[in-house]
Amino acid sequence: MAAMSALTSKDLRTVLDLVYALNADERADPNAPLHVLAELGRLIGADVGSYTRVDNHTTRLVTSLVAPSRANLSESPEFHAVFHQHPAHAAFRAGQIELGKATAVSDLAEPAALRRLALYVDFYRPRGTLDQLLCVATLDRRHANTLTFNRSRRGFGDRERRIVELITPHWAQAMDRRARVAALTTSVRKLARHTDRLDEALTGLPSLTPSERAVVDHLANGLTDREIARTLTISPRTVHKHLENVYRKLGAGNRTSLVAMLHQGGAQAVRERESVRG
Repeated sequence: MAAMSALTSKDLRTVLDLVYALNADERADPNAPLHVLAELGRLIGADVGSYTRVDNHTTRLVTSLVAPSRANLSESPEFHAVFHQHPAHAAFRAGQIELGKATAVSDLAEPAALRRLALYVDFYRPRGTLDQLLCVATLDRRHANTLTFNRSRRGFGDRERRIVELITPHWAQAMDRRARVAALTTSVRKLARHTDRLDEALTGLPSLTPSERAVVDHLANGLTDREIARTLTISPRTVHKHLENVYRKLGAGNRTSLVAMLHQGGAQAVRERESVRG
């Protein structure tokens, strides 16, 4: 209760609204994380909000989501070259930063030490950044995903820290869910494209000549080219010629893809028959 006492009921309602926004249907608001970062920045009095993914071993910035987007430095090679100077890296290795605990850069380094860093001189000071509040959202053996908020004055109060700590676990869950939905959507689209190609290929089966269809039937049963030639009493060269025509007509790149296509088509036909029976 002591930690929550720094937050007003309005703060709590605002954070709850932001959690709802994060978990909105991606189709309704694909940019919800950016909007939430911007709102969080306004809520705690920060100029820039970001969600970064950092390689723990190399201290390299892998990806970043920044609001406002014009403040994103991730595309600057010069920024990447000095990013390892950030005081949070050494503090993290020293155990000074806990998962889900908001920590200010001003807690980790004195102003004089910061002013000696090229990271500060070349990037933060020109943009008016005098302090940062960061909170590690998720952590594994390789990567740390962190919410970060920049402001043009030093120091963050208890209220700002509690707000960030309150939303961080919800942010982590929402971003993980969005990543899984995106991966599933990609897989579904790939499957749909594959199914479309399979349907197109199978519709080409009637265009095969009787000899070509006979070769295809034996191929689907696992016979080699020589075995097909002996079964049909034709030469292996003729089998090869028939297969070349089949590849062209069905859009198959090679023997392996043709066999896979035929087997999948057969399985699909079985499923369709079973659905009709059901």
